Amino acid sequence: MVKQSAFSLDENDFQNILNGMVDGIITIDHRGIVLSFNKTAETMFGYQSAEVIGKNVSILMPEPEHSVHDSYIHNHVTTGVKKIIGIGREVTALRKNGKTFPMHLSVIEYHAKIDGERWFIGTCRDITLQKQQQEQLKRSLKMDAIGKLTSGLAHDYNNMLSVVLGFSELLSERIPDDPKALEYVDAIKQAAERASNLTQKLMSVSRKRTDVVEAIIINDILKQHQQMLAKTLTPKIHLLIKLGDDLWPVLMDKGCMEDVILNLSINAMHAMPDGGELKIATSNEHIDFLDAQVLTIPPGEYVKLAITDNGTGMTADVVSHIFEPFYSTKGDKGTGLGLSQVYNYVTESKGTIRVYSESGQGTCFSIYLPRCVHDLSDKEENNRAELKVDELYGSASILVVDDEPALRELSEHILSAYGYKVICASSAKEALIILENETINLVLSDVIMPGMDGFELAHIIRHAYPEIKIQLCSGFSENKGRSGTNKTLAENLLTKPFTATQLLVKVQALLSG
Repeated sequence: MVKQSAFSLDENDFQNILNGMVDGIITIDHRGIVLSFNKTAETMFGYQSAEVIGKNVSILMPEPEHSVHDSYIHNHVTTGVKKIIGIGREVTALRKNGKTFPMHLSVIEYHAKIDGERWFIGTCRDITLQKQQQEQLKRSLKMDAIGKLTSGLAHDYNNMLSVVLGFSELLSERIPDDPKALEYVDAIKQAAERASNLTQKLMSVSRKRTDVVEAIIINDILKQHQQMLAKTLTPKIHLLIKLGDDLWPVLMDKGCMEDVILNLSINAMHAMPDGGELKIATSNEHIDFLDAQVLTIPPGEYVKLAITDNGTGMTADVVSHIFEPFYSTKGDKGTGLGLSQVYNYVTESKGTIRVYSESGQGTCFSIYLPRCVHDLSDKEENNRAELKVDELYGSASILVVDDEPALRELSEHILSAYGYKVICASSAKEALIILENETINLVLSDVIMPGMDGFELAHIIRHAYPEIKIQLCSGFSENKGRSGTNKTLAENLLTKPFTATQLLVKVQALLSG
């Protein structure tokens, strides 16, 4: 005889277990009415459990799933055919703020003891970050495939050009007394040499490391080439170089780093045909686990090189293609190889490059290269820095205001992961409506938005809700010097692209007074 266990759970114990789950857990009845909604589900969907329990679960779904969900359950209950029950699948879910996100959903059926009622338990997992990483991997694989194809074609093409150049030289020696013929041969040689230079760029798209890799200090290269850069950019471009203190060394061929700086600077100049400002800045950065997930690099110590212009900017579609070989927005004036070279040099050095751009406002390229470590003391210092991340958790309510969906999602992901309750708004107008109905401790707002900008929104909040803390952010440092704005807000501006740690430190500092 099997001895029956005395272990039992009351309703509170069961709910505590559900709230401790890392996945969102939602229980519904056969009519689709929500019976339970755990803490992870609250964070994931932006609802409090009281707002969802008793309502149809379809409020968590966008169209067309919203309209047809009840029929799924009805068909299962009446026919017994399992089309979605017991099968894990990817679906699109809907947050309270109207934002959709990819989610992995698994549903099982549970026969309740009370009256034999049929319940269904759904396990929900936000796979936004996973999808982003998959997209990054697909792009890297695409770049690698294009690079290999390009390299093979360029190699053969370069061989043919060598033949053209070689025979043109031989021909010039055979006709020394025919000036007109020599002129023709010289023209052929010049064209072939230009084509050869282009081919070398093609071959560099996917070549294996053949450069002289050494520990270099980016600050030293910038100091050495500052005058040359200024002359190349012409007097119309104001060059501003801000060097970080005690910059760490990185491993890269010096010539490759010079090419990276020159390529990005010349691109910036072309984006400012009527003149403007080009800012080059360096800094040491500690990248923790969360930042590393966003940047798709291992955690550790990195040197950041940021090159920012206030030119014409780029659309999201252009940004998604700029590192592809042959892609150019300059027409006949561009080869489409400069940025693919930059991408190649950075990734070969085990770094990453990120782009932030807004049409009509400018562009910022941020490059992260791993620190060249010479002894174990540096590693111990990094471990101490990572321990400080534990101090960045909080529970305050934060309103994120940004017209760019991807940036809202990024901020929401970072803050939610550290315990904060996050509500998002796509405009200042929407933010003011939320403030009338929600208790908010801090507003994190972009500066450049259609309609009312961040400084105007901050002015209203300061008068209507003086207890609310405000943190503005922008991709363009010139907003720090805007006249007619709150001086404290302008000086405390968080510059995009920011790391998760930079954001969390700012938020913690404001909330702690």
